[in-house]
Amino acid sequence: MSKGDEDVEATEADLTDTAGLSPHDWSVEARKVMDRLCRERGWRSAELYLLSHADLSMDYDVATRTSSCSWGSGFTASARVWTEALMGTAVESVDGVAALERLLLSAEGKARTGTPAPLPASPASTPISQAAWRLETHPSRARLCAERIVEEVLPAGVVVQALVVKQECSGALLVRSDGFESFRRAEHEAAFLRCETSRGALVDAVPLLALMTKGEGDLGPVRVRLADAVSALEGPAKQADRLLPLVLRPAVAAPLVAGLAWLLRGDIGAAMPALTRAVGRKLFPSILSVVDDPLDPRGTQHRSIDDEGRPARVLRLVDEGRLTGFLHTEETAARLGGESGGRGLRELAHPATPTPLNLCVLPREDALPADYTELVARVENFSTMPTPGTVSLIAGGWEVRDGRRVHRVEPLELELPVLETFRGLRGVGSDLAFFPSAEGCGTPTLVLPPPGG
Repeated sequence: MSKGDEDVEATEADLTDTAGLSPHDWSVEARKVMDRLCRERGWRSAELYLLSHADLSMDYDVATRTSSCSWGSGFTASARVWTEALMGTAVESVDGVAALERLLLSAEGKARTGTPAPLPASPASTPISQAAWRLETHPSRARLCAERIVEEVLPAGVVVQALVVKQECSGALLVRSDGFESFRRAEHEAAFLRCETSRGALVDAVPLLALMTKGEGDLGPVRVRLADAVSALEGPAKQADRLLPLVLRPAVAAPLVAGLAWLLRGDIGAAMPALTRAVGRKLFPSILSVVDDPLDPRGTQHRSIDDEGRPARVLRLVDEGRLTGFLHTEETAARLGGESGGRGLRELAHPATPTPLNLCVLPREDALPADYTELVARVENFSTMPTPGTVSLIAGGWEVRDGRRVHRVEPLELELPVLETFRGLRGVGSDLAFFPSAEGCGTPTLVLPPPGG
């Protein structure tokens, strides 16, 4: 469903049909169905996960100052059933309580060809809401945020190919037949920019706060970063000296850190036995420490519990170069003998995957070399990880001699194997920033060896 500019200021109704039942009502009905079927069919255990979600995307035309909105919503459920030896999963949209029995029986059918799976160990239950499933999307707020970005962030004269504000909000209920229940609500909002330059399209993203429409929230760092990037991609430039070390400013380093987050997922670790065996050993230089803090106020994704009902804890994944663990779901934690830590997140109602929340490289104040290639602008490419484990970047910037910029450099095309790149890390800056366009990961400046001839 979509609406044009004339409807942006309208008050939005509840877009998701939850049959008029609150999360608490649904938990009562779900438990009735599960308890009865477990008794009648002899299941070892059962689980229902119900998700009410709504998404808004607003395209803002900078030239005409007009906007259009599109949004989607849904009420989806997944079921897991543990029979005597196997587990089955089923997912479908839900239009009423009667759908729950059909869904559970479908999961039972899938268990006939399913896989052995341990029963989840349920933590303490969380309170179930008696009222709303989720927060509403806000078209008027999205437009005000876009207008503020145009006024306060965009460099003068820059051609904007796209300015999109995205809002995502959801409520999720998890009920298990052992008596466990949890409920969470989540809301994310960010603006995505694509600007035209003579050397390619420049992409960036801005995390948004609810108070930004009142003029609060500091956009200064984003404004400086974008202006510096546009300046680096416009004007005369020379070929980069490939014998100079590389200094990746945060906007360029962010996809590389997102690649490190991928490498530190439990399912990836399970597929790489050599990496799993490295837990507890010094795999990286001492200057590298990596933390995932779900409540970091600077981050873009805040959670107290994950989609498996587990508390989201602060995880230190790399401690001064020593690999200490992985991001886990219940399933990958059981496979690798680790702890979940609350990183089992779901795409809609599909099975949970290990997912970072606000993973970042911890800042330091390492000195920069006297001479280096400084990359400040990431040019848009088709994919940042076309090959698993290797990050592909096109980035422009400056040649720096004795600490001073002397001339622009043509954008460099870099193919960076994640593991080897971080093992060669030479320095970490203090300018930490988080990026919605890089899985919400954060990074300061990173210093890397020369790219070679």
